[in-house]
Amino acid sequence: MKTYLLLFPLLATGLFSAPGGRQATVAIKEPAAIPDTSLTLFGRGTYPGDDSSYQLIKTSGFNTVILSSFYIRSNGDVYSGDDNKNPVIHDGKYVGDQSWLKRVASLKKKNSTVKRIEILLEGRWFNQAPNTYDFILDWADGTKTFPGIVTGTGDNSTLYKLCKVLKEEVGADAICIDDESVYNSASIVLLGAMVKRLNMHMTLCPYKNYTYWKEIMNGSQKGLIDAIYLQCYDGGARNVPADWIRELQPAMPLYPIFLCRGAFSTCATNHNSKTPAEIKAEMIRFKKDYPGMSGGAIWQMADIKGYVRRSCAVQDSTSGSATSVGQYLSQLKNSLKEGL
Repeated sequence: MKTYLLLFPLLATGLFSAPGGRQATVAIKEPAAIPDTSLTLFGRGTYPGDDSSYQLIKTSGFNTVILSSFYIRSNGDVYSGDDNKNPVIHDGKYVGDQSWLKRVASLKKKNSTVKRIEILLEGRWFNQAPNTYDFILDWADGTKTFPGIVTGTGDNSTLYKLCKVLKEEVGADAICIDDESVYNSASIVLLGAMVKRLNMHMTLCPYKNYTYWKEIMNGSQKGLIDAIYLQCYDGGARNVPADWIRELQPAMPLYPIFLCRGAFSTCATNHNSKTPAEIKAEMIRFKKDYPGMSGGAIWQMADIKGYVRRSCAVQDSTSGSATSVGQYLSQLKNSLKEGL
C-alpha cells in the first residue's frame, strides 16, 4: 500500500510550518490495490457481526472482503441488508453500530490476510420497490430537486456525503456496483467521477447486459475501475468469463463469483450453488479459456455460516465435508486458489 503526501492547502507550497520552524506534512493512504491473486469473500451476514466471525475471516486466506449488501433509501439513508430497521448512515453521518466499525478496521490489522475492503451497493431485483440505483439516477442530476436531498455530485451533495462516510468512517477502498435493474450508465459515470475525487476505486458486479457495463467503462476516468466481479450463479448461471472478456475487452481483471452450497437456506444445489470441489473444477475450466484469470470470489459469508448451522455435511453428503465455519472458509478459498 503506497502513501503519498497530502499538500496542505493553506500555503502555496502545500506545506505548513510546525513548531520550531520544521516543515510538517500530512500523509494519506492510497486505496488498496487489487491483489495479484485476488481471493474475494462477499460479506453479507457481517453487520454488525461478531468478533469470532471476523477473526475467522482474518485468518481465512481471503485477501479482499466486499461488505454487502447496502441499500440507499429515498430519504438519503443507507441500510445494511442485515438490518432493515436501523440506518447505517443518516443525514450524511454514520449512525450505525460502532462495534462494526472496529471489526471492519480489524480486517486490515496485523496477522490478517485481508488487504482490501469494498462496499457493495446493491439495487433492486425484479418487481421490487425503488432503491439504490433509482435514487442514484435521480440525484446525480444536479438540475433536479427532491425534498431533503442535495442533488448532483458536488462536495455538499447527498451522494458525496454518503460515499465520504464509507471512505472515511468505514474505511472502504472501493465501491462495488451491483445494479440489476435500472441500467443508467450516465449516472454511474457521474458517481464514479465523484468516487475518484474521494480517492476510492470502483468495481463492477454484472450478471447480464454487456452494453451497460461497457458504457460505464468507456465513460469512466482511467484507473477508477480496477476490477470486475462476474456473477456465475442464479441469473448469471451460464456466464463464462471468457465471453465477458471478449465483449468488454477490459483493461482490468475479471473474476468469477460462485454461490456456495448453503445458499438460499438449503444444503442442496440451488440457483447454481456449488461445492468446493465443483468450484475448483469451474475455475480450471474458466482458466483454460481465459488464461489471464487471476482470482475468483465466493458469495457469501451468511451462506457459509448457514451451511454449518444446518449441518449440511451430515444432512447432504454430496454438499461437501466441512463441519465448521473456519473449515468451510478454508475449503472455499482453496477451491479458488487451486483452480488457478
